[in-house]
Amino acid sequence: MDKTQLLQKAIKQYGINPTSLVIENELQPNSWHGDLHFKIHVDKKSYSARFIGNNRYETDVFIKLSDEVLTEQMKFCKYLLNSGSPFMEHVSTGKGEPFTSVKDVDKEWKLVLFEWIQGEHLTHCTESIAGKFGAFARRIHNISSKFETVVFPKESHSKGHEHFYNLLCNHAESSKFSPPTNELLKSYLNEVEYHKDKAKTDSYEYIVQSDLNPLNILWNEAEEIIGVVDFESITYTDRVEGLAWLVKWYSRTHGIASHEMSPILAKSVLRGYGAEELLSQRDFERLPSLLWLTGCLNWNFTAKTIELIKNNEDTLLKEHLVKYFKRGEILLSLI
Repeated sequence: MDKTQLLQKAIKQYGINPTSLVIENELQPNSWHGDLHFKIHVDKKSYSARFIGNNRYETDVFIKLSDEVLTEQMKFCKYLLNSGSPFMEHVSTGKGEPFTSVKDVDKEWKLVLFEWIQGEHLTHCTESIAGKFGAFARRIHNISSKFETVVFPKESHSKGHEHFYNLLCNHAESSKFSPPTNELLKSYLNEVEYHKDKAKTDSYEYIVQSDLNPLNILWNEAEEIIGVVDFESITYTDRVEGLAWLVKWYSRTHGIASHEMSPILAKSVLRGYGAEELLSQRDFERLPSLLWLTGCLNWNFTAKTIELIKNNEDTLLKEHLVKYFKRGEILLSLI
């Protein structure tokens, strides 16, 4: 069935009249996880409609959105909303269920529905935006720290770092490149190992967090945060590991796709967050390496590196690694 028919079939389970459905647009149509996401209008109300499929990632590092996990995530969304956070409002089905399932030929989708929040994404950060966001993130984290669940695993990002590192090492062992490129690859893996070790701690502070990157935060014209629109990444994360990602995202001066970053903005995020009064000396020692890992050992880097190794792209791999060495230097300079 086409996307309109799929939506009509699904929203019928919410007690919503499918004949009045209007699809305004599809959001992120070529997303790497394969979800289908739409802004729709039904009976003069606007909704965010997200279809979630199975086998969304090529790696098992990311949390799998099972029925149990998705139900718990919706519970957390309502917890944030009831705690005064401007989280998008979840809509239950006509039977009070957190989502509905729809079959389309040989694929099954889960539809999650939220009321639409109208706002603006601010990805070109300023000191004001970075500071305001830092304060907002601290409030969200403090609220989140009181939410307890046995459904989400308590796992450090170090597990993912180790997984990505091992993938790279396994592929590097069988690579056949020129001596300079082999040396560069070996040097990069040594850098990864160094930052993996520096980022670890004997004491993690696990709190339930959602993905607060700039594309999931909505602002009004007065530069006030009026909405949070992510749910799929909700799980336990170490507070400082989560903070590292936020510092990286909100230190960008020219938008989410840019890698131009400012130490001034990084300090504004941390100041707004109140990091000095909250974090320990060990936390601050970990933070630079955690920042490096967010940008230089994420899944995008890992997948691209493996692709270049498999295809024996000597020159391209060298350019790729040099680019990320430079990116790492920028990230380390933020703190």
